[in-house]
Formats: sequence, C-alpha cells, structure tokens
Amino acid sequence: MTGKEGCPCVDRASTLASLDGRRCTLPSGDDGIQLTLGGSCVPLEYGSSACRQHDLVHDPACLSGLGDAPLNTIADEAGERVIPPYCFRPWCYVDADTCRSKSFERVFRSAYFTFESGADIFFSYSTCNSTADDWLEVEDDILDSPALGGVALKAAIPTYQIPYMFKRNPNNTEEILATTGEEYYDDRIPWEGAYPNYLKRLVEISQGDIKNVTFTHRSRASSLVHPTSSFTASVQDIQDGLLDMAVGPFWVTAQRLKMASFSLPIIYDKTFLVIPRPGTTDSLNDQTQKVLAPFSNELWGLVLVIIVVAALLSVWFSDRAKASPMGNDRRRAMQQSVTHTRRRRVAYARLALDSFLQKGLFFCSAGVEQDEGGTLPNQLLMFGFAFFILIAVSAYVANLAAFLTLSSTDAIKTMEGAVAAGMTICAHPAIEAELKSAWPTANFYFHEFGNEFHGMLEEDYDAGKCRAMVVGWEDTGSDASYLEKLCERDLVYTDSLVAEIPIAFPIRSPLSAGLSYWIYQADRYHDTSIETAKAEFVQSVSCNPRFSGEETEASDYAQISVKNMFFPIVFFATCVVLATLLQIYHHWNLKKGRQSLIGRRSTLSLVTNAAPKSDRGWHSRRRSENKEDGSKIDDSASSWTGMSRWIHRSRSNGNESSMNDERDEKGGNDEEEGSGTDSGLDRSSPTSGSLQAESLGENETEEKPQTHRVRFEGL
Repeated sequence: MTGKEGCPCVDRASTLASLDGRRCTLPSGDDGIQLTLGGSCVPLEYGSSACRQHDLVHDPACLSGLGDAPLNTIADEAGERVIPPYCFRPWCYVDADTCRSKSFERVFRSAYFTFESGADIFFSYSTCNSTADDWLEVEDDILDSPALGGVALKAAIPTYQIPYMFKRNPNNTEEILATTGEEYYDDRIPWEGAYPNYLKRLVEISQGDIKNVTFTHRSRASSLVHPTSSFTASVQDIQDGLLDMAVGPFWVTAQRLKMASFSLPIIYDKTFLVIPRPGTTDSLNDQTQKVLAPFSNELWGLVLVIIVVAALLSVWFSDRAKASPMGNDRRRAMQQSVTHTRRRRVAYARLALDSFLQKGLFFCSAGVEQDEGGTLPNQLLMFGFAFFILIAVSAYVANLAAFLTLSSTDAIKTMEGAVAAGMTICAHPAIEAELKSAWPTANFYFHEFGNEFHGMLEEDYDAGKCRAMVVGWEDTGSDASYLEKLCERDLVYTDSLVAEIPIAFPIRSPLSAGLSYWIYQADRYHDTSIETAKAEFVQSVSCNPRFSGEETEASDYAQISVKNMFFPIVFFATCVVLATLLQIYHHWNLKKGRQSLIGRRSTLSLVTNAAPKSDRGWHSRRRSENKEDGSKIDDSASSWTGMSRWIHRSRSNGNESSMNDERDEKGGNDEEEGSGTDSGLDRSSPTSGSLQAESLGENETEEKPQTHRVRFEGL
C-alpha cells in the first residue's frame, strides 16, 4: 500500500542522504542515517515509498529478544521485555502540502529531524489506515535527549542584595557584607543567598544535564558602559561573550532583551509606591468633611438646587387667589407707585426665604408636612419632593456612621494621586522606559549615574530630590537592612501598583531553552522555585513596612464621639446665633417705628397700608354695592387694605362702617407721615401658602378694644 488518494507515500531517501552529520554505516556495510545523534542507524529507505511497519524492522526498542535492547524498551511486570504497540503500526513519509490541501489525513512533522536540521520530513499513520496514538504516547520518552548536554555554566552575580545574594567578610564570617568592595571581585569568597541556592538546586534536579554553575562577578568595564545599573552591566558581559548567564532578580526590559536572551520568568516583580507613613488626622476640618463625605460635592449642589426649585414653585402654586383688576380697578392698579412695587418684591422675597427654610426643614427631618388645603399643583410638587427626600436621606444615613468613624489620613496614598499632585518620584533608571510608558505624565526622578534601591533611598530621597519612591517588592521585600532603613524614616509600601515586570535569568541564546526547561521541571515536579529558596532566609524587622487602606477603614463597633458631631453642633449653634441677632434686630425696628420683614409676622404690606384720601369715594361706592350682596367676594380689589375693610364690614352687618371710615382717614394720615398701620404676613400656617392680613396699628386707642384679623386666600 502506498497511502490513500490525496496523501500518497513519498520517497525521502535522497533527503536523508543529504544529512552529512547523521551518516552512519549499517552492519551490512550499506549507508544509513542516525535517527538521533548517537542513536540507532537505519537504512536511507526508512519510512519511504510504502506503508510498512518500519519501526518493527529497524527500531531497537521493537527488536525483542536482543540482550542489548536500549533502556527505553518496555518491560512487563515480570521484567520481561515486550514489544511496544507502536511497533506494529504501519506508516510512511508523506508530502505535507499535498495532504493538507487534498485530503483529511492527519500529518506530523518528524521529531527526529528538527527545523535546524534543514530536512522537512513529515509522516502519517492515517494514510496507511493506522493510528498515531501509540506513537504519540511514547514519542517524548524515545526522543528524550539532554536539554543542555551536561554544560558547565559561568554565571555572574551583579551586586549584593541580602538575603538574595551576598558574601561574608573573610576576616569575620559572622558579618554579611552589605556593600560591594574589592572582595566582590574575589572569586575565592563563596556566594550565598536565595538565588545561588536556587541555581544549585537546579543543578541537582537536572541530574548532570547542567554539570555545574560557577558564580563570579561582572566585569569592571561593563560598569562604565552601564553606570546606571549593575544588573544591566552584567547583561552586557553576556552579550560580549564573557559569561554564560547572570543570576539575580533581573527585570526583563526592552533594553536588556536586545542584549541577551532570557529564561522562563521565575517570578513577576510588583513595583509599589513608597511614601511617608500616612498619619491619622483628627482636626475639626476633617470632622466637618466627614459629615459631608457620604455625598459628593456635585450631589450636595444638586440637593440645594432641588430645595430652591421646590421652594419657589411652592410660593407660586400657593399664590392662588390673585386676579387681574378690571375697569377702573385695573387703571388704579397701574397707578401704584414704584414704592408699592418694591414692597411687593421684598414681601415675595420673604415668602421665598420662608419657603426655602421650610423645604430645608422637610429635607433634614426626612418628611413633608401634609397640606390638605393646598392646590393640586402644590400637592403634586410635594409628592415628588417627598420621594426625593426618601431616597436621598436613606442613602445618606446608610453611609454616615461609617464615614464619621473612619480614620482620616493626611497623605497621598496612590500613584494616581501622586501624579495628579505633581509629586516628584524617585525611580530606578533600569525601568525608565517602562515607567514613562505606563505613567507618561508622572514627574519621575532618575539618578544621573544610577543608584540601586539603597542608593536611591540614602542619596536621592534623603537629599530631598523626591517626596516618594517607586520600589520593587521582589528586590527589597526580604532585605532586612533596607526595610530597617524604611522604618527609620517611617516610610511604607502602599498597595498602589506602579508596574509589574517579569523577572528572569539573562542567558546565552543556545542555552535559554534548556535552562527554561529545568526551571519548569523543578517548579512542577520538584516543588522548587525562587519562592521556596527565599523561604529559607526569613528575616524580621522592627516595623511593618506595608501600608494598607484597611488601616483607615471604620470599625463596626467604633463609637461616635462628640468630635465626630462637630459640624452638626456648629451648624446648630450658628443658626441659634443668627436667629437671636435677627430677633433683636426685629424688635429694634419695631421700637423705632420702622417696618420689619424679619419677625414672625412681617409689618410690610404686599401692596399698600391704606387707601389714599382720593380713593375714599371709591371705597364708599364699593361698600354701597357690597351691601346689596354681602356674600359676594370682590376678587378685583386693588389693595390689601380695601379688601380687608370690605370683608370686615360685611361680617359686622354694617355696624362698623363709621369705624372703618375713621381708620381710613387715620391710615391715610399715618401713611403721609411715614408711620401707620401695616398689614402683615402671618406665617402661622406655613404649608398652606395663604396670606393673613392683620391690623397692627401702633396708634390704636381704647376705642379699638381688639385687633381684627381676617384671612384672605392668595395675594
């Protein structure tokens, strides 16, 4: 059988013969090809032209009964070698392009001949009515070859980072060296720490695939090329061919990727914002802000707008009995003086203020007073206002207690806040491109000659060149000496993530895949990672260098203190003082015989205090007409005083006519002299919006034993 239509078997003997590095001689003396370097030798016709059991004939693992069968030969429970199932599966080499376009047969690239070999050889089991499942199960084991081939690696350690990588003082082995000196360049002093231990563990796990690792220093010259980072200088040595790899927490950056390959990432370094520890503030200003904190400033503004709108509409909807004067009344109204118009505006301003305070009271008390006598528009307005109050007050009260007991801090705690405030931030120059890309508007400071994190703290931050720092937790989180320095300066890591950068080992390109393989194997099957290596070097510090927003969260059981209620108390006291001053001013005006718009009842008439003398004839005519129909209400009255007198006369059955005339004359005279009787605004029924007129004449005599109060709906 030569394969199915659309995916026929092909002859690859000539292709195999061209692989000079794989040529071998068969026991028969004919030329052959090695399937793997150092592996079995098979004829050049292996796999070509026809569907056959090629492995059963040529694969040593399939040749049962031979004493020199390879280690990957399958054995049964009794230890007897058995023939693997794949040996009986027929297959052949095929042309991949033909099979892909003209058939549905499954095709595989031969793992014996990689891309680097220059031979594009593909095979198929399905074109021979067989299955590749048995082969795929054992392919990795049969083709298993050393990842690195027993290589000995020379690795540089860029600097000291306790407890990651360090040396001891040769004169005092109890002393761990914190800064590099001449001993750094002395390879006779052994390296210790989490990272050297991790590499040593990888050597053990590889079982000889990594022969050994020799730890050394970076070159002095590379530090001149890259003065801003000892880590980048070590990568330069790899590019220059001086080293095989470098060991340490190396950030994978664009600059370094141009210089060397990197292994599989061993961890991801989270870079955080480091700031002075936020202090808890308890100022009165903070307590005031807490009361307003449940709502945003925009929402508070909207609440005030809604209260004002409700107040103004309520005044308008309650002004329901004002009618347009007709005939002579209309002409008479047009002749009102500018003074009367101004008084009317002031009176309406008082009504608007009263209504605003009333609606504010409704909001603060979480309810609306019912007005059974209110107009339909006013009741509908109050219904909508009541629903708004229900939702707004419920939302405010639900969050108020938490805000009142919340601890306030006086510092910027996020990278966003630091950027918005224009804060200068010290950062490592090795990740300058990454930081500027992530935070283009941030005000970063990068040291001209480069400083590791210790130098950034002691030289840059202490010199006042920045107010915060960006520090990698992987680089410093286990460094007790660095953390103690932060404690001395009361600095903390925030939860604000600035950047997250992978950490890996820079290594020569041919070795990258092999080292990555053993990093993966160690983590998955041997529970060995850089984290487990760091766990062997746990150190304690005198403070907690991490700051979390949870420190300012409110406790469910925190009591509300008097200081928490500062703003409501001050607000109430302010209202008390203002009310007292207004009341004193009101009484002072009354004693001086002046008009007042402040007291419980305004002494300012909406229109006029009394009809002028020239209008007395008009009032007399109106009284004569009204005698005929005492129940008739004249909505055309052009003055408050005239209407009041008409209502009063009709109720007193005409007995008070002469008395009203006397009051007319007296009112007119008083008006000319600048003092007299003013009709008032009675706010005793605030929800109805009705106006009450009351004769409050200061010159009343014993002939007027009582004050007559009449109610007139509307203005």
